[in-house]
This record gives sequence, structure tokens and C-alpha cells, in this order.
Amino acid sequence: MVNTGSDTNYVNGPASEFELVAKANVRNTSTSSATFRWVRITNSLTANWKSAVCDVITCYSDLADSSDFTLNANEIGNIDVHFYPFNTAGTGLTRVRVFEVGNPSNSVTITFMGSTGASIADVKKPEFKLFPLPATDVLYLKSVKNLGNGHLEIYNVIGKKVLEMNFTSANQNIEIPVATLPKGNYIIRVSNGKQVVSKSFIKN
Repeated sequence: MVNTGSDTNYVNGPASEFELVAKANVRNTSTSSATFRWVRITNSLTANWKSAVCDVITCYSDLADSSDFTLNANEIGNIDVHFYPFNTAGTGLTRVRVFEVGNPSNSVTITFMGSTGASIADVKKPEFKLFPLPATDVLYLKSVKNLGNGHLEIYNVIGKKVLEMNFTSANQNIEIPVATLPKGNYIIRVSNGKQVVSKSFIKN
């Protein structure tokens, strides 16, 4: 599988636009059909913004962080990210990893960046780290900078919220209990009222 365009795809437009769409394509370079999975691994957005991923099947809700699709031999399929600014000036950065189901080494990672006029260079990167990875009983969120007061949510790969909690500016290291979560892949979303950032993690 190959990305038939740029590794980073940009879109700019006014905040009054309903959506800003950054587009990319992937090709199945094998000699037979294959099933692929996309996973939204980073989602850093200005507060009030949302983003959603579209593939060859459909456009998904902003809560969907993963889905499967099939490409025939040498077929090209789209992977697009739609940014929804809701009349708010700002920026968004979303990274999507696409890999062959059963053969995860056959993969590409595509970056999508949206802006309503601010410099693309102003797009903020995630300002926290997760450890240990994979997690077992407890997942720690360590803020690189003080996140202030905020809220975090954890979703499974089908977009169901499985945990949420608030945190305060006093918590530089936030302890998140994950022992009761089934093994698998999850997305954590962290919001401090100014920015919403998503990252993926694995629970063992």
C-alpha cells in the first residue's frame, strides 16, 4: 500500500465555512483485494472545532476513530479529513494511520492540517505524554506544560465512551484507572477549554 499524494495535506478557508476538507488517497499495490484499517492517532484542534474522517465507504462522525474498508488489487481509495470550525478561527492537526488488517507493517501515516487563516506553523502539537504503554492497571498522563483545569474522555475503537474524568491545574501527572477496561486499542481526548487533543493507547 502506498500514499499516492503528499504525506502532509493542507486546507485553508474562512471560519464561516461549514467544513474544510483535506484530501488524500491510498493505493492497494498488491495483486489481490485486501482489507485496510484507518486509525485516527492524533487529533489536535482549536476549542469548538471538530474533525471527522471519510474513506471509500462513508464519512464517519467526529467520534469515530477507526474503521475498516476493502480495496481491490491496484485500486485507489480516498482518506479525507473534514474540519468543522463552527465560526471559530483556529487550526487543526489530525494524523491517520492506514494499515492492512493482518499485516500491520504494510502501513502509511498521513497528516492533515487545517487553518482558518492562522499560519499552519501555529498548529499546536499535543502537550502531554502517556505512560506506561501498553497500559495495564493505571495510565498516567504527564503534561509537558500546565494544562490547567480540564476534562478527559476515553473511547474504544467503535467510538463508545468508556471512561471520563475531570482534572485540575494541580495535577501535573494525572492518574487514570484503566484496569477494568478490556484489552484493546483506545483513544483518549483531553480538553482544557482552549484546545482538544487526542492520542491513542493500548490496554493490555
